[in-house]
Amino acid sequence: MHLVHYRRRPEIFFSTDPPLATKTLLSTIILNWNRAALLKQCVDSYLATVNGDWELMIVDNASSDGSREYLKGLEAATPVQVSYLDENLGGEGFNRAIPLTRGDLVHLSENDQVFLPGWCEYVRAAFAAHPLLGQLSLFADTPTDDEAWEPKTTYLRFAKGIIVYEAHNVGTSSVVRGELFREGGIRIGNIEHGSGKLPDDAKLSADIRAAGYACAFSDKYHVRNVGHEITEFERDPQYYFQNYASKPLVGEAGWRARVDELRSRPRVKRLSAAFPEREPIPEKTLVPVNGRPARLWSMFDGNTAEVEVLDLLFVLTRLVKPSHVIETGTWLGLSSCAIGRGLVANGFGELTTLEINPDVHQIALENITRDGLGAVVDARLTASMDFTPDRIYDMALFVRRPICALTSSVGLGLG
Repeated sequence: MHLVHYRRRPEIFFSTDPPLATKTLLSTIILNWNRAALLKQCVDSYLATVNGDWELMIVDNASSDGSREYLKGLEAATPVQVSYLDENLGGEGFNRAIPLTRGDLVHLSENDQVFLPGWCEYVRAAFAAHPLLGQLSLFADTPTDDEAWEPKTTYLRFAKGIIVYEAHNVGTSSVVRGELFREGGIRIGNIEHGSGKLPDDAKLSADIRAAGYACAFSDKYHVRNVGHEITEFERDPQYYFQNYASKPLVGEAGWRARVDELRSRPRVKRLSAAFPEREPIPEKTLVPVNGRPARLWSMFDGNTAEVEVLDLLFVLTRLVKPSHVIETGTWLGLSSCAIGRGLVANGFGELTTLEINPDVHQIALENITRDGLGAVVDARLTASMDFTPDRIYDMALFVRRPICALTSSVGLGLG
């Protein structure tokens, strides 16, 4: 028998609470100061991708670079509301628009975002699925291959088919439950260092956690974080020199070190032989692997085997030519699909995969069916210890995924 033993981190949240009603109104506030080109790019991408019920407000922090001329034209052509401030209030500028919002969800955005298709559908689904979610970043917790910033320590949470990654601080650009602003009285503060006034993102997340809610990053990037991309730094270096000089925890020296680290990284090709249609993201593990940064590997989510492991399963299935394969711990079914695709390519064989959680099992079934693998993959809802084999297996994949619960930081806290 060919045996593969693979173990992932115990970071799963299975919600037992009833799902919330999908939020219908999304209130977006974009904060701008002296980056007219980025602001236009941000607004254009927002209007091209937002759907459902929404409202858009823009707060201009006393810009002098042509932003106001653009905004006056935008007001005349679209239903956007603009507040023109007489002085630069920094992050506190958000507070001018927050009382005007009507949405169940209030979306704070700086002007360096480019919104990608599907972002607002994911946002509404995430808050509907996770009752304890109070703040959601549209970024992933690990930088893309084009970004210069530090990866974050997070914990995978799963409910109703939606993954988020819980963290202590997810940044100001995020979506927040409207009740936390209206009933909770939470507002945005500033970090002032020298002449700079930057949003105090750590305090915002701390206030949300103190109110009994969790803060999280998205399952992947649902916006481009242009303000952290190397091409943007090279386009306007003076702006970023000044910006990072105002950040006491990073500073200009820290920013330059991040840029140097980015430029020294190997350029990994993010692709999969087993799943050429899927887009991998950098592995989020912070600990190096054999002295190499873990981000040199790729992944689809923080609990599925790495892309390289999935490719190995596909190739191993092609090589071994098994008639019967057993897998414990189906999770979302990608390892099952990798083996199943190998069985189909071989022209024979079948896989039995076992999953104990009904929510996870349902998502796995959908992925298996979507791949057209129902004839070769028998996905069973059962505990592995309750399963009695009725045949000899040529290949086995044993996966252990301990389950832990999510609470807010008030209560049991973060594990």
